Amino acid sequence: MSMNIYENAATEAIRSFFDNEPRWKNEILFNFLLEPFNLNLDDIEEIKTQDNLKGTIPDLTIKTKNKRKLKFEVKINNVGLTPSEKGKKNRDVFLIRKNYIHIKDIHPTQKILYWEDLFERIDKKGAMTEFARLALVREYMNEPENTLLLSPMEVAMLYSPDVISSVYSMSDKVLSLCEKFLDSNSIKQKYVKCDPQQDEYGVGYYFDTKDGKHGLYIGLSPKVPENYYFSIALWLDGKNEDEIKKYEYTDKEYAYFPLDKTILAKHTSEEDLQEAFNKNAEEALKKIFPAKK
Repeated sequence: MSMNIYENAATEAIRSFFDNEPRWKNEILFNFLLEPFNLNLDDIEEIKTQDNLKGTIPDLTIKTKNKRKLKFEVKINNVGLTPSEKGKKNRDVFLIRKNYIHIKDIHPTQKILYWEDLFERIDKKGAMTEFARLALVREYMNEPENTLLLSPMEVAMLYSPDVISSVYSMSDKVLSLCEKFLDSNSIKQKYVKCDPQQDEYGVGYYFDTKDGKHGLYIGLSPKVPENYYFSIALWLDGKNEDEIKKYEYTDKEYAYFPLDKTILAKHTSEEDLQEAFNKNAEEALKKIFPAKK
């Protein structure tokens, strides 16, 4: 199951209101959330957000003083429901936008609340600026283009230090895998490794064949289609149109040869992971430079 950073940030923001904001704000927010159960702010004993990525755990759980646990699922975009979320016993409430395209998959016994109705209630109280922590939800739902100084994802990360840590950790691990591959003997030809890349365009290494005829890149490239995020890429400089046409996917600058993302989750030791990565990367290079018959 993958984490939706916006939904994670929204649920953390809701929980933080309960812990850190004055009563009048919490009455607006939590009276709205509890209205389908004829409960209100005074009935709340504890609020918890999802503490791991198991699909059976709801985004937000409100424990009432009579020990009832109300399980909320938060949806901001049109991500579909998991099998667990479709189960009528695993969620009590869905907080969604009104044009959520998978609304038919929500079980009839489950309650539905709409972000738009919450925002309308906030606006009627003249409290829009006091609920700025939920601004990223509005921005993401309603604006075709980002108009904030920080993007919604950047704002979301401020409420998700675990996500920030995970991003840095993953970047370091990807760089390490790529570096050790380029330093290994698994490459049958000699390559010259360049400085690592770690920016908005990707995480990995540029490298060249020793003769300098072929420029390559290995690592993550988030600005290309999903199937090619994790690839070895061949620089197309000097290639003619007929050569370029034979490649499965190009972005005019590089041709991409996908690596197997699943190997990153299949190994429990660094040695086994590195060995599998090296083998996979070598297979990709054979596709780029097939042996001459």
